[in-house]
Amino acid sequence: MGSYVSLDIGRLQVDWGKNFGFANHSCLFLRSDLATATYYYADDVRKVAPAYVRKLRDMVPRLELLGYSMNTCRQWYEDTAHEARLESPDADLSFDTFCRAVRSVDLTRPKYDRPEGEGDDIRLLEWSDLAIGLLRQPEFSAMAEALSAVAAVNDATLLEAISPYAVLRILAEDEVKREKAVVWRVEDIIRGGYVGRDEIFEDLPETERRLIVTEGSSDSSILQASLPLVAPDVADFFDFVDMKQNYPFTGTGNQVNFCKGLAKIRMQNRIVVVLDNDTAGREAEQKLRGLALPENIRVMVLPNLKEMRRFRTLGPSGAAEEDVNGRAVAIECFLDLAFGASEPPAVRWTAYNPALEAYQGELVAKDRYVRAFFKHHADAAYDVRRLTYLWKRILTVCTA
Repeated sequence: MGSYVSLDIGRLQVDWGKNFGFANHSCLFLRSDLATATYYYADDVRKVAPAYVRKLRDMVPRLELLGYSMNTCRQWYEDTAHEARLESPDADLSFDTFCRAVRSVDLTRPKYDRPEGEGDDIRLLEWSDLAIGLLRQPEFSAMAEALSAVAAVNDATLLEAISPYAVLRILAEDEVKREKAVVWRVEDIIRGGYVGRDEIFEDLPETERRLIVTEGSSDSSILQASLPLVAPDVADFFDFVDMKQNYPFTGTGNQVNFCKGLAKIRMQNRIVVVLDNDTAGREAEQKLRGLALPENIRVMVLPNLKEMRRFRTLGPSGAAEEDVNGRAVAIECFLDLAFGASEPPAVRWTAYNPALEAYQGELVAKDRYVRAFFKHHADAAYDVRRLTYLWKRILTVCTA
């Protein structure tokens, strides 16, 4: 008879496999998500066994990095609907209608309305069953007649074809369902000998990882050290250049040349180039925007900070308060500048950039703030809110 493996949320089974034929869903989970869950069998037999468990709300950032944002789900659905030829002037088969129907699913019900005798004893509802069941739900009743002109009610080709990850992402738009646990039940195929216990969980493939390229070695070090603190659910999606092994990309000029080289050789890895939000960084951004960079290379400038709108500056005319966004915001500005400080932080104006008609600024004693970060960033008293904000912007660039 064989052994089964399934990916479920509540009583809804969004994917399943048998014996050697199954999809590996490790990318949705962390190794630390191994817990226990209830397994359901015929005759209402149940048992508790190991499984990978993660709340849907905590899975959303991973789904988005895997390419399942609501925008991409919409595009995929519309393309699939067109290919399946289920579109009709008289049938409202829009993505929004589909999402409303999916979000209306009661995840606590073991089954949905089906013809008598068809799987009445199921304990977990398969997505293919739901695809047919959805067409019988009130949300779709108004379009039943129109649907009959283009497809039989039981022809759920479009709904069956949608990725289980898209289903999960759509369900996550419902505030109640976001709190449900997604469970990957793998114990039966492990005990059946179809996969080893130490083999079932796979690391993210290189195609799903991002390489962060920054202006300086300390920039990458700060991002790498802060990621597990502020965004632990997606820490495994990112790689950083090894600063101990001849860091090759220091400086904005080298970053521009680096991107030019990648564009020419058609590098397939996903790369995020992070530029300082200062005069030199903005000049580099202008040059990079003028290149025909492939889709796998994303360029971003450090975001503006409200704290930098009125910031102490030092220059030939003495001390002042100015908006230094776009002229002097480097990654050190996202650290806790008040932690252990003996004097207020300040930016000192240095070189003049004639192309942008602006001065370049630099945080005074920035190395001191960097040392304090690496020594105390895990302390409860250390403020990582600006680093959290920065990582949210990086994730937005990655999922755009």
